[in-house]
Amino acid sequence: MSGMGRTATPFAVQRWNVEPDLILIGKGIASGYAPLGAVLVSRKVVEAFDRGTGAFQHGFTYQAHPVATAAGNAVLDFIESQKLFERVPSTAQELRSHMKQLESHPHVGEIRGLGLLLGIEFVKDKRTREPFPREDNIAEKIRQAALAENVLTYPSQGCVDGIRGDHVLLAPPFVLTPTESEIIARALGAALARVFST
Repeated sequence: MSGMGRTATPFAVQRWNVEPDLILIGKGIASGYAPLGAVLVSRKVVEAFDRGTGAFQHGFTYQAHPVATAAGNAVLDFIESQKLFERVPSTAQELRSHMKQLESHPHVGEIRGLGLLLGIEFVKDKRTREPFPREDNIAEKIRQAALAENVLTYPSQGCVDGIRGDHVLLAPPFVLTPTESEIIARALGAALARVFST
């Protein structure tokens, strides 16, 4: 969800000037068109191998697959030529502006996130941020109600204490339009109305 530019940088960790020893990437690198993954390692890790045996012995059945590699190269070329990562800040701002109308809902605890990765938390009591009981299954009910409005969300529970706490994740594509942002907000508003109508 957070990989390949969704937060406006190639990798979300770059937003905090962190240099990890390694990054595992998959799915997004070939946009799901072909099974492709990669391991990126820091100079520090490369130098450790270089000072040791000088080799990193590994092998997998599908490694260096030409079709998957071609798909990955095509996706990376498209991202660069269409400046998709550069579009994220303005696209995300547009989405957030439409989502603002939901913040006043008595059961929306918070809308949070970065770039095109947003979470909407649902609470029983907005003032105390008390979560709903797990058995109420609010996130799933929101998912179903939003789906009835033709909008897909990713529901999750346990964000408060591992058991309680409902939220849905929004992870729209780089090419999200202002009209689609409005549709998402309207669908979620309708979902909230349906789930909390009783």
